[in-house]
Amino acid sequence: MSDSSRIAILLVLGSAALTGGIYAVVRPTPPERMKGYRGIIGVLGRWAHFVTRPLLRVAIALRLTANAITAIGAAIALVAGGLAAAGEWGWAAVALVFGSWCDLIDGEIARATRTQGKAGAFLDSNLDRLSEIALFAGLAASFPERSGSIWAVAALAASLMVSYARARGEGLGVECPNFGMERPHRVVLLMFAMLFAPFFPPPAGVRVVELACATIALGATATALWRMIVIHQRLRREEAAPRGAGPSASK
Repeated sequence: MSDSSRIAILLVLGSAALTGGIYAVVRPTPPERMKGYRGIIGVLGRWAHFVTRPLLRVAIALRLTANAITAIGAAIALVAGGLAAAGEWGWAAVALVFGSWCDLIDGEIARATRTQGKAGAFLDSNLDRLSEIALFAGLAASFPERSGSIWAVAALAASLMVSYARARGEGLGVECPNFGMERPHRVVLLMFAMLFAPFFPPPAGVRVVELACATIALGATATALWRMIVIHQRLRREEAAPRGAGPSASK
């Protein structure tokens, strides 16, 4: 991993510390949809929303659509996957930071311009899956040992199952509650692992990213299984409800 990637990471972390200090002083009121997130994801989500406000205003002024920002974010994620495959985990993490900002801004643009729709949501979900495939595939190709590649592939498979369980349940008319290791948790964990890995000696840095992949593989697998159980139980209750019963009876 190059020295330039370490400098880029320090600049990103320094900017995060600076804006984090400003956020702590200003303490802006978070949007209602952000209040449901707890823990580190909630803190990072509210901070990221605060930081991206200027970018949001610029994007709206330039008349960029939500779909355009989604496509840019996916392109950056593909670049991150390529950098990861080349062993440049630091640069991959930096690219992932900017790709994640695009992931935040596209939804904000859609809400601000009242252009939310099923087509945009469909595109966003599919490009999110493509981004995960690119990143984990890149990591699998870069690990020097087979164990790391296995964990990366397992993390990818489990992540896709988490998303598929929700999508299939919603396709059958069942709302899936938020819990477990969802995409924000996976992205943040992997991002931090790749940001700090370049500052460790090579063997230790590899272990940091490998541990992140293993944690995602196990956590996402547990989340997918639990979603399957929850959704299956809800579908069984709906099937057992008397015909003609209202929505309240099926719950």
